[in-house]
Amino acid sequence: MNLESFRVPSPINLRAFAKSLILLALAAVCARPARAVASPVPNLNQRKLATADALYQQRGDLAKAEQGTQVLGDVLAGDPNNYDAWWRLARLQNFIGREHEKTDDDKGAIRRFQEGIDAGRRAVRLQPNRVEGHFWLGATYGLLAEEQGWIKGLRLIDTVRGEMEAVVRLDPNYEQAAGQRTLARLYYRAPFFKGGDKQRSIQLLEDCLRRFPTDSFSLLYLGDDYLAVGRRDEAKHLYEGILGLAPDPEHGPELAENQSEARDRLRHEFRPGK
Repeated sequence: MNLESFRVPSPINLRAFAKSLILLALAAVCARPARAVASPVPNLNQRKLATADALYQQRGDLAKAEQGTQVLGDVLAGDPNNYDAWWRLARLQNFIGREHEKTDDDKGAIRRFQEGIDAGRRAVRLQPNRVEGHFWLGATYGLLAEEQGWIKGLRLIDTVRGEMEAVVRLDPNYEQAAGQRTLARLYYRAPFFKGGDKQRSIQLLEDCLRRFPTDSFSLLYLGDDYLAVGRRDEAKHLYEGILGLAPDPEHGPELAENQSEARDRLRHEFRPGK
């Protein structure tokens, strides 16, 4: 064996040798696959969705509702396949359109309803097995049908019915049985040749109220049904019941509107001498 091959390196060579080891170690680290860094975008979008929800809760101030649409627009600009943003946008446009109706701004109402329908369609395409998109799409179609008049509205009855049947199938309790209660309203309003049936409407609404006895929509709609079939005392009792409901933090604007409708019914239908 040649012992010359095992000579100890000089101090200079030792420094060079150590430096080469450090460079090799750095090269090995750099060659490792980079760890995936979680994108901050999903978290940012979740915060924006929470902001939109908070603004929706303040929708009695229309400026807050408008601000909510802008927040959701920001989410969708960067994430156009965000289901949760699309159905929330449909919900807000539904509300804003109703506010335009109150001021007889028919063009503004129709535009908002059409924008809400577009948002609802996108939500349903993205997640056909989730309930929110179907409900707000169907509900906004229904409002558009009312706004466009009887003839055009007839064309949308089956569309609204199909969406609400999907809601009942996916989540029968969504928004206090809103799918079933909307189907009941269709039975009340539709002519007989489009499936109108006030007795069927009564059955559905009575079932809704067994499950959600303080839902102001079901109380109002059932009162209208009772009035239509001559059950006046029961109708009056329901209208008066709406006026006695406690404030609802989730549905404050809707409760206020339904209480106003109930007062109108009591004033016009049950005035002395009628």
